[in-house]
Amino acid sequence: MFKPRLDVFLACPIHTSALIANFLVLLFLPLVRPPITLSMLLVALLVYLSMFFGAKSAANETQRLLSLSNDDKPSVH
Repeated sequence: MFKPRLDVFLACPIHTSALIANFLVLLFLPLVRPPITLSMLLVALLVYLSMFFGAKSAANETQRLLSLSNDDKPSVH
């Protein structure tokens, strides 16, 4: 199940605000009908920010798992 990690978003406030603003602009973009190049640029920015936060979240998860002792690590059965 997907669980958003707020510490990743709070660590990068400028990226977080850009992600939220970009998402909201793209949500209401069909009402304005801008040029296709602007739409493509905004979608590319949204993909970049999503990949950025995905990588940050994965790095934090790996760091958290490395810091756990052997008894606390989840095991695969």
